[in-house]
Amino acid sequence: MDHAAVRSLTSQLAEDLAWLEQHAQSKPQHAAQAGELRFAAALVRNVVAPFLEGQGPMPLHVAVVGGAGAGKSTVSNMLCGSVLAESNPQAGFTRHPVAYASSAGTIAWPSSLGFLGPLRRLGTPEPSSLDSDVYQVRRVSLEDGQISALDKYLVWDCPDMTTWAATGYVSRLLEVSALADVVVYVASDERYNDEVPTQFLRLLLQSGKMVVVCLMKMREADAPAFLAHFQREVLDRMPAAAVATLAVPQLTHAQLADPSQNAPTYRVPILNQILVLGEPNLGARQRTVRSATSYLVSCQQHLVSVARDDLLALDGWRQLVREGQNEFEARYRREFLTGERFHRFDEALIRLLELLELPGIGRVASIAMDVLRWPWTWGKKLFEGAFSRPEATAMPEREVLDAGLSGWIDHLRKESLKKANNHPLWQHVQQGFNTGLDATIKERFGEAVRGFQLSLGDEVERTARAIYEDLEKNPVALTAFRSAKFGLEITTMLGSFGAILYTGGLALPFILGSAIAVPIAASVIQMLTELFGRQYVEFHREQIRQRQETLVAQHISGPLTDWLASWPSTGGSTYDRLQQVLKRFPENLKQLESAINAAMQ
Repeated sequence: MDHAAVRSLTSQLAEDLAWLEQHAQSKPQHAAQAGELRFAAALVRNVVAPFLEGQGPMPLHVAVVGGAGAGKSTVSNMLCGSVLAESNPQAGFTRHPVAYASSAGTIAWPSSLGFLGPLRRLGTPEPSSLDSDVYQVRRVSLEDGQISALDKYLVWDCPDMTTWAATGYVSRLLEVSALADVVVYVASDERYNDEVPTQFLRLLLQSGKMVVVCLMKMREADAPAFLAHFQREVLDRMPAAAVATLAVPQLTHAQLADPSQNAPTYRVPILNQILVLGEPNLGARQRTVRSATSYLVSCQQHLVSVARDDLLALDGWRQLVREGQNEFEARYRREFLTGERFHRFDEALIRLLELLELPGIGRVASIAMDVLRWPWTWGKKLFEGAFSRPEATAMPEREVLDAGLSGWIDHLRKESLKKANNHPLWQHVQQGFNTGLDATIKERFGEAVRGFQLSLGDEVERTARAIYEDLEKNPVALTAFRSAKFGLEITTMLGSFGAILYTGGLALPFILGSAIAVPIAASVIQMLTELFGRQYVEFHREQIRQRQETLVAQHISGPLTDWLASWPSTGGSTYDRLQQVLKRFPENLKQLESAINAAMQ
């Protein structure tokens, strides 16, 4: 993956995570997840992006984190080998990250886009209590032969953990914690199991960070028991294990004033543990990158779960739209389609029956047979006159469609008003109706109906013509049908005349019976012919009904449903961005994982 593609991918991932963070911040119940999302975005910007862009492993980063008054500055001084960090009993005194670096050499600072997020580097030293989105780097001169973490690391003294809301100086803590290759988690005897620091420790361990726990301020005699208690009550309940847990009892003023000289018993184990975790340099950095990538991939569903309520609301809206579509189609079928006769098919039946009559010279025989069919012809007319009822006047098709749409819109408006207090999406829909959404629906509906009517006219005409044209185009089948029909009629008639000749015309009752039987037989044959013809036409008439129902769904209700279902997530709305993020986030993570694997081969 080239440099431009890497920047595009990591920037998009970080932006999407930042957008989800802002989305979570708007919902108080998701304050903790807002912090997690800030942390995840920082992993992309501060760890993964620099690595993919070719940033070298040095310097490594160690972040000293913990609750208010836990002793973070003391541990930072131990790692640096000098009293540098500003200790203060005031909770929250350190309000922006301060990095300590060796004065020897230059710092290879990443140039990747968005590194450390909103934090701006200060050009001049400022007090740690400066409450601004900044960080500063303080250079430290080491004595010859002095052992310090600064030979390998930048040591970050971080703001306190006070809340999960990713706002204020907590967001600055999250930036540096994500950057860190090693984290020293500091807890004091008095506040070793505060809720927020413990939750933060859980996040660090879950993300795969190398965490060294440093327990502070207990009496030296109580250290073993305190270590065991902390392991049992806190660490054993974590998703992963800490690298080590070390104890630093309450230090004297002299030890605090010069931990390098006066507190080596406690300083050296911490320092050795940190230095070991940085060997080799490249391996330590690759471990950090792999852990960050693994965390992002494995926790992607949790990270986007801040949008779960929104997704449920969107699903509810889509379900409501589909219910409206089903009722619209059912109403069209019930109020129009079931009673629609398609009179063009009646014409097709007449044309079909005409085709079955003999053409040319045979037309004379057909006319003769028409005379013989008088019982059927007159009986049918009398029956239809006595029992047929006038066709019910159905509503015009467009009126049925318009009425169905009005019912659909009314249903959507009513339900969105009812649910407006349940979720902002329903308020968004209701606001849409108040600003002309129904007019837009009707406009799109009108365009769809015009397209439907054009398609339908072609379908009806083509299907009706096919009823007789298919037979016209098959002379062999047409001749066979004509011959079979005429053969039955002529056989019946000749049989009757043959019987008269056989009796020599002497059996008057038989002659009269034959004279009656011939017209009846011809009528029965004609009745059966028309019956089968009508059934054939009715089959095609039902097909066109089904086809028309399909066309309504294809041209009108289907496209309108798709448009309505996606309407809340279009036009630059919050739900539009939500859909975009949820669609591309998994794919971008796959690409990121592939890029990391390729870069480490």
